[in-house]
Amino acid sequence: MTGRVRGSCHCGAQRFAAPAPDSVTRCNCSSCTKRGTMAAYYAPGEVELNLTPETLAAYQWGDRMMTFHHCVTCGCAVFAESDAWTTDEGEDRPARITLNARLFDDLDLDAVPVRHVDGRNGW
Repeated sequence: MTGRVRGSCHCGAQRFAAPAPDSVTRCNCSSCTKRGTMAAYYAPGEVELNLTPETLAAYQWGDRMMTFHHCVTCGCAVFAESDAWTTDEGEDRPARITLNARLFDDLDLDAVPVRHVDGRNGW
């Protein structure tokens, strides 16, 4: 896929735009499963966020300093952000923004390759 895609939460208070994803990730960790997200990963500079702060809530989880954001009006899981970090094996991971690809407007998720991650049993 090419071009930029836009998305929003259900009520439209939280909006974003980013390059169309080449793939998305379906993870079975407790957070992704319970939030119902399909992840599209980006470098922070690739994402344009147009947020309504008074209706955006954050939840910080885990030792990787990952923060999840959702709309308090409609309840949609909108995006997550994480700082750069190093795995236990010494692999550097960059800072990133993770958009909930289910919220993209006019993007056929069935046409996007899906990467399956077993986050429930380790990365």
